Amino acid sequence: MMSIQWPLKILLVHPHAPFLSKDRIVIAADCVLLIRPEISQLYSNGVPVLIGCPLLEDPDSMLNKLKLILSSNSKNIDVISMEVPCCQALHMMVRHIASENNLKHSFSHKIVRVFTKEIEEWRPGIVDESMIKLERMAHGVQGNEEI
Repeated sequence: MMSIQWPLKILLVHPHAPFLSKDRIVIAADCVLLIRPEISQLYSNGVPVLIGCPLLEDPDSMLNKLKLILSSNSKNIDVISMEVPCCQALHMMVRHIASENNLKHSFSHKIVRVFTKEIEEWRPGIVDESMIKLERMAHGVQGNEEI
């Protein structure tokens, strides 16, 4: 019988689930799977994909669960989020865990641009004009109004 991954949500995954013993896992923001179908295809091809939303889910619970998952499993971790500022927390959590626990995994950090759907390297601490525009849109703010 073929092993399948279930569940997908970070907060629901058992940190010692058998599918996490694979060499590679992908940690993605929920929206990424809708914008970039090839991430869903990774899941279909047997690569474990864990999803979560740092804005809508409890960040402390997510941090603690990721700590358990990353401390005992895969060697290659791909973190992929949308470019919006709230998604940056996913990268920051993984980096914090890696640093705090001196993890020797290989990490890849990427963001997906909302309008172009392009994938690019995540740059810690960088908030560009596109990110600000999207944050304003998310909050219904027009022009130069304050968020």
